[in-house]
Amino acid sequence: MKLDAQESQPLYKQLEEKLLQDIEQGVYKKGEKIPTEQELSRMYGVSRITVRKALADITERGILERHAGKGTYVASVKLKRSIATFMSFTECCEAQGLKPGARTIKNVIEDATPEDCQQLGIAEEEKVLAVERIRYADGVPVSFESGRFTEEYFALLYENLNDCSLFSILREKFGLSLKSERNVLELDFASFEISRYLEIPVRYPLLLMSGLITDGDGKSVFYSKQYIVGDKFKFYL
Repeated sequence: MKLDAQESQPLYKQLEEKLLQDIEQGVYKKGEKIPTEQELSRMYGVSRITVRKALADITERGILERHAGKGTYVASVKLKRSIATFMSFTECCEAQGLKPGARTIKNVIEDATPEDCQQLGIAEEEKVLAVERIRYADGVPVSFESGRFTEEYFALLYENLNDCSLFSILREKFGLSLKSERNVLELDFASFEISRYLEIPVRYPLLLMSGLITDGDGKSVFYSKQYIVGDKFKFYL
C-alpha cells in the first residue's frame, strides 16, 4: 500500500495513522515485532526518514517500544500503579481499561511459619490459609501473588478464586474495610517455579511487593507477597 504524497497530511502522519490502525485491529499484537524501517519504507513507498519520524511519534506515546539491536515492538501490557495509594490488582487493571484475570495455584491450610507468626502476630501452633494465584492483564501473566490468611478467613478455602477480586470477596462476604500496612518494595529474581507461572526465564528480575492487609480495626487479615514482572508495571508516588 503506497501513501499519497498529494494529500495535505504529511506522509509520516499518514504512516503513523496506518500503523496505529493496524495495531488497534490486531495486525500487530502486543509484544510482537513490527516490520523494520527498511521493510516499512518499501511497503509504503516512503523514505526511511519518514518511517523513522512516524515510529518515533508512536514510541513517544508508549504504543511502541524500541529495543536496541532487536527492532521495534508493540508495547506489552504495562500497568501504572501508585505506591502511596491502596488499590487492588483488579481495580488497577480496570482503571486502565484492561481485563483482570486470576488462576489459583494453591488454596490450602498449612502450619504457620516463623514469618507468618511475625507478620500476622499469631502463635506458633496456629494454622494459616495459604493462597497463591497468577494474575493476568488482558490474558498476559504479570504477577504471582501469595497470601497467608489468619484462621478467621478459612472460609475462603471453599471459594472459587479464579478470575475474581479477592479484595471484593473479603469486603462483600466478610464485611471488611481493608487497609494496607508495612509495604515494602524490593528487587527479587524469578525462581524456577515462578518463571514457569509467569512465562519468563529463571532469574528474571522481579519487583517483590510485600505488606500486611488489616481490617478497619487494625487486626491482621493476611500477609501478601506479589512477585511482579518489572517491565509490565510502572510505579509512581
